[in-house]
Amino acid sequence: MSGTKKLSMKKALASGLAVFAMLTLSTTAHAKLATNKLATNRLSPYSAAANSAMASMLAASPIASARLGPNAYAANRETTAAFISTPEGREVLGYIVGCALPDGDKLLATGTDGTTFEFFGEAGLAKEWVNHRLFKAGRGWVSACLFARVNNHNTPVPVSMRGPHHALATSTDEEQGWALEEGAFYGDYFVAPGAPVQWIACRGRDQAASEFGGLVDRDCTEPDPNDPTHTVCGFTYAGECGAFAPEPVCNRFWWEGFYRGCRDNLDGILRSDRFRQIITVFVVQ
Repeated sequence: MSGTKKLSMKKALASGLAVFAMLTLSTTAHAKLATNKLATNRLSPYSAAANSAMASMLAASPIASARLGPNAYAANRETTAAFISTPEGREVLGYIVGCALPDGDKLLATGTDGTTFEFFGEAGLAKEWVNHRLFKAGRGWVSACLFARVNNHNTPVPVSMRGPHHALATSTDEEQGWALEEGAFYGDYFVAPGAPVQWIACRGRDQAASEFGGLVDRDCTEPDPNDPTHTVCGFTYAGECGAFAPEPVCNRFWWEGFYRGCRDNLDGILRSDRFRQIITVFVVQ
């Protein structure tokens, strides 16, 4: 599993969050996500934020430097070196690769001590990244996926990620089993060095109504009582997502089960960015 850190979290986060799951160093170390997009998630907001300074360089070039086999790639040494140099960085890179590459693909990176780390694909939201820089749409999808996996509890929680991307198609069983709407995630993780991570969340119908089922251990769409402009995880709190609220921040909730056209705040359309790469998260009842 993997995780994330944040450089400038709001005071509510300053205590109580631990860095999760360090990778075991053996001849080959594994930074593996689960085998499908219903993966358990406990990515630390601290880890994500602390490693974001390296993310823009990672996105500016192909993430792979060579093809090693039908589904294996050698990592771009220059852009992944900083990530693989620390356990937290490897955790974050594991989530990034899991979001970008499809299930069955893997990225291999070698550390300065000769240890080889394997990072496994899962969601497949930006497979083209192995040959090209991460384009704007890919940045949006990988960012949304990464943010959807952040959890400030040391508790793995399976989530169903949904959105207008073929890699996020859902089955009837998934839709019925993961029926509680947490909210939506969007923004840009791959910002310029020194810039704050643009991570945004809006609160969904069920998370706004109550705290039960899988929502108990998922707080990243909940506004921080001490700073309602941010969520408990330190994300920008855009507002409530859909038509269940007096002032929804998203255009609409599509029949396929996800939000589209969400804004970063309620301060009017002309002064608010609208996002297209949005992942709506559902959890079990």
